[in-house]
Amino acid sequence: MDENFKKKIAEDFGLGNMDSREQERMIEKIGNLLFESVVERAVDAMDESVMSEFDDVISNTGNDYQKVISFLKSKVPGFDEIVSGELSRLKRATSGIFA
Repeated sequence: MDENFKKKIAEDFGLGNMDSREQERMIEKIGNLLFESVVERAVDAMDESVMSEFDDVISNTGNDYQKVISFLKSKVPGFDEIVSGELSRLKRATSGIFA
């Protein structure tokens, strides 16, 4: 996961007061939840040809999230808005948990 994005998650979810190990663990969990919801929304926006390409990318990348994100950014219109929307939704859904 990109270091700037990790910092954004830590700030947005109020994880700054946690010790570094716990903070890293929580960032990883939040990042995984966000990744799953973003991919789900992005898949809903794909047509059949892009979906076929996406299946190939998933089959060939293993756990390389950056390659998946790069593909989605290049093929899904409004991808950045999807990420922002899912980040906001996740923050609302977890408000108070990380405070």
